[in-house]
Amino acid sequence: MTTTSGDRPATAGPSSVPDAVRPGSEPAAVEPAPHAAPAEPEPAADAPRSDPAPEPPRAASRRISRRALTGALCWVVPTVVTGLVVWFRVGEAPPWRDEFASWDAAMRTVPQIIALGHHIDGVMLPYYLFLHYWVGWFGDSVTALRVPSVLAMTATAAATALLARRLFGHRAALLAGLLLATVPVVSRYGQEARGYAAAALFATLATLALVAALTRPRWWRWAAYAGCVLLLGWSHQVALLLLPGHAVAVLVLTARSPRRATLLWWAVAVAVACAGVVPLALLGATQRGAQLNWLSRATPDALAELPSTLFISSLVGGALCALAVFALPRRGTPGPGDAWSRLLWLSVLLPYGLLFAIDQLVAPMFLGRYLIFVIPLLCVLAGRALGTLRLPTALAVVLVLGLMGLPAQNELRKRHSWFDYRSVAQLLGAWSVPGDGVVYAHRQGWQFSDTAMRYYLRGNGPRDLLLRSDAVHNASLWATECDDPAPCLAGAPRVWAVSADDLATGRRAGTTDQLPEAVRGALTQRYRVAERWRFDGFTVALLLPRRRPAGG
Repeated sequence: MTTTSGDRPATAGPSSVPDAVRPGSEPAAVEPAPHAAPAEPEPAADAPRSDPAPEPPRAASRRISRRALTGALCWVVPTVVTGLVVWFRVGEAPPWRDEFASWDAAMRTVPQIIALGHHIDGVMLPYYLFLHYWVGWFGDSVTALRVPSVLAMTATAAATALLARRLFGHRAALLAGLLLATVPVVSRYGQEARGYAAAALFATLATLALVAALTRPRWWRWAAYAGCVLLLGWSHQVALLLLPGHAVAVLVLTARSPRRATLLWWAVAVAVACAGVVPLALLGATQRGAQLNWLSRATPDALAELPSTLFISSLVGGALCALAVFALPRRGTPGPGDAWSRLLWLSVLLPYGLLFAIDQLVAPMFLGRYLIFVIPLLCVLAGRALGTLRLPTALAVVLVLGLMGLPAQNELRKRHSWFDYRSVAQLLGAWSVPGDGVVYAHRQGWQFSDTAMRYYLRGNGPRDLLLRSDAVHNASLWATECDDPAPCLAGAPRVWAVSADDLATGRRAGTTDQLPEAVRGALTQRYRVAERWRFDGFTVALLLPRRRPAGG
């Protein structure tokens, strides 16, 4: 059977949505042809035509299935790989001081946690409340405390790949997610009982939700975006520095759009989310002096030390940033996604610059771990750059980056700080006897030596001789000691002195020189140093009663 050209029904194009409104697409310029070719004669109505054979249903079904499988694997594979990498040896490195603070807060009752937030760590209240219930369900082992961060960082890999898939395609998605797994700092804070991994997750989800809302604005998409921003602020308030980059993206992408209400929707979503963060922000503002008193202002050199301060491994960080630079459009070669490449870079650089400005003008807080939420965006950009290569070549580059980061990956799984709390606890647990007492140097510092001993010894170690009021009773992270140490020290047959090195100066602790003068005087008057041990970050001494002179 033959058909004529007039018998064919008109078919619609592949999409009715113009490319200009899609994320990652540029409006195509239409230029008139300089020389029009002469039109070819139309075939006769009764001339036979060879129409392409329709695709068999089974072949079409296989093609759709392959595409769906590719779309799923490009984010499932990075998620599984990242989860395995972050989970590897998750409980091996001992907790460090921030994790001991998290444990101490999580072990309190809900009213006690709220009371703590009114005095210190108010910005951490949502995380402490979550960890309180988590510990109630799964225990407080090192691994159990860190599992929420492992899950959050694993989910971040999925969100990173999904963001890259939406903006730059399947290949960029696969590579972006795998790149995230190679970055040592991802494992470092994926294995820490703090809120940094959650901040990375919600920053990536917020960006993904923003892209979706800008593509097809719906009220529920903006509600999802508001929810992600709220959780982002609850995870870590510094991560809200991502919002200026989002604001620029909304302004740029809607400047020539007929949807003028988009900007209003974004503003409402952000306002609603920030309303839920304001109470915590006000608490944090009143506690800023006590919270950040251990920090000093960053120097301008810190701006140039991004690879080492943010990524732990300067080699991996430098290589990732270099790859991300290649995602920026080049002159004369416009491509889909160019606008979002620029905007994602802006969302990386603005938080970095703004945090430095806050550090200089408001309060010292320029720390690399506060900016971990920008790393997934850098991986998306680097994934786009690698996506221009053949897949085997791109995967080889990812593998090389992973090998470059192996020394840092191995080191971070051994220790999270240079304070060896675990060895001190093992010494006290093995060599103390009933009736022994212990005193701590830098009791009011951020070393949290007494908290760490409580975590490890669980009440089976020496008695805290100078304890007058514990941290829970004080609604604080610190206990208070006896005003007059002499009566509190009386009667102890042996005293252990645990002295931590100075955090600010790194000054090595002596046997008793870090203790308050009154405590040091009472100790040296009644006791002598019998044994002394040195561990990373600590000097530990065993003191015995002085012998009285014969006939005295």
